[in-house]
Amino acid sequence: MLAQPPSVRRFDTGAPLATVRTKLLDPDRIELSRAPRDDLLVREIEVSPGHFTAVEGPFARWERVVTEQDAVWTQTVSYRLAAPHWGHLVDILLRRGVRSGVDGTRGTIWLASDRLSRHEVTVLSLCATLSLIAGFLGGIVGQTLTFISKDLGGSTSAQATILTIIRLGAVITMLATALADKRGRRPVLHASLVGAALASLVTAVAPNLTVVTVSQLIARSLVATAAFLITIVLVEELSPGSRAYAVGLMALPGALGVGMVLWILPIVDARPSAWRIIFAFALPALILTVRTMRRFPETARFEHDTTEPKHRLRQHMRPARFAVLATTVYLINVFAAPTQQLQNDYLRTARGFDGSRIAAFALLTNTWGFIGIAFGARLSDRRSRRLALGIGVVGFAIGNGLMFQVAGWPMWIASMLGSIVGAAIVPSLGALLPELFPTLRRGSANGAMNAAAVLGSITGLQVAGHTIENGNYGPTMAVLAVAPLLVLVLLRWIPETSGVSLETLNPEDPTP
Repeated sequence: MLAQPPSVRRFDTGAPLATVRTKLLDPDRIELSRAPRDDLLVREIEVSPGHFTAVEGPFARWERVVTEQDAVWTQTVSYRLAAPHWGHLVDILLRRGVRSGVDGTRGTIWLASDRLSRHEVTVLSLCATLSLIAGFLGGIVGQTLTFISKDLGGSTSAQATILTIIRLGAVITMLATALADKRGRRPVLHASLVGAALASLVTAVAPNLTVVTVSQLIARSLVATAAFLITIVLVEELSPGSRAYAVGLMALPGALGVGMVLWILPIVDARPSAWRIIFAFALPALILTVRTMRRFPETARFEHDTTEPKHRLRQHMRPARFAVLATTVYLINVFAAPTQQLQNDYLRTARGFDGSRIAAFALLTNTWGFIGIAFGARLSDRRSRRLALGIGVVGFAIGNGLMFQVAGWPMWIASMLGSIVGAAIVPSLGALLPELFPTLRRGSANGAMNAAAVLGSITGLQVAGHTIENGNYGPTMAVLAVAPLLVLVLLRWIPETSGVSLETLNPEDPTP
């Protein structure tokens, strides 16, 4: 059994105990198996001849026994992953590594660059569940607003107004993330997702568009708070060589949460008010949030921060770093918002796509973003955050910019390029934002970054709305695509954080 810190003893369950039995035929393999394993997955000690147990790795339990009978050698591994909620899926991905070991230079893409501890994989799994919930709650209104408007008597302009007002929730996000610097990540994260679920339940019974707008302003702002705090928790809890990996990994359950909205979207065809049923699914999301947060720990860095109150004001948001990163976020969103919000309209009006072709386009060109996330995370952790970010913004700008210039199969290829290469932005920038600020200002800084993103989105949408005429998107989108490319100029002023401890990056932080 692995030794475990008290903070994780109450939530060390993951997948059930699994057993992998392998006959060893190769002499070299037999020789290696008779020695303690020390690879990217697990580090063992030998407790008796041929009997090994793990002292490091993502396992609640690990026992490996190598025996010989009638000149036949057999290896038996019994283990339980410390991965709540996701243990079965993780077990499938790691089964080959459990059986044969993992070479650090040729490790599976599903593993971080550093060996994960049981505490790290537990926190990572719990954060994945919360990211799934946030993705679901945050994705409902965008997929159902047109049906809500039809049922409650709103127009297209009313929908645009609602979406604009909802963006003003960035103020709530700023306040909530700042509160996390004073009260802790765990209580604010808990309150944010509970509040978002309750606000969505209010939307389910909303009598008019005004109530829908107010409730979703609250819900979306609290979802944004949760998304930032999940990233902060991962950055504070994982090792320097795994932070970008963890941040990028969260995009997958988040996207799954949004996808779950699409799974149940056909409900709206039943009758005009059926959209309310989708918002009612916030109730199981609320229950899952409460159950997950019971097992969720406060981060060690916040919990053990012994900075005296009179010295805490000295921990500032580093104005120069903040300005560079805020400008980076702003420039990326100047182009990202019009690309995401107006793509369907472009396909319908300029390319004559119907609903089915639009759905197929989105599915076939955007699904592959996980490749870019995996590439960006590995490059960020093993080599350079700035390099991964630079590659990401170039691919994002060029790919999506070309999408609005060409037709036919080149348009599909351009969109796919933008999705795959542009996805490298997620782990690189996602890790940089919390890494470059001290513990007691990390939440405040990231909440302010959200405001910069919203401002960039509004700028891009306003420019597009006032310059695009008669479905001629090309010139406007070409100009807006320049904005993310300007980030390349800013990279020289962004410190490199790959493999560097948070305390080195922020010397005013005490060592945990």
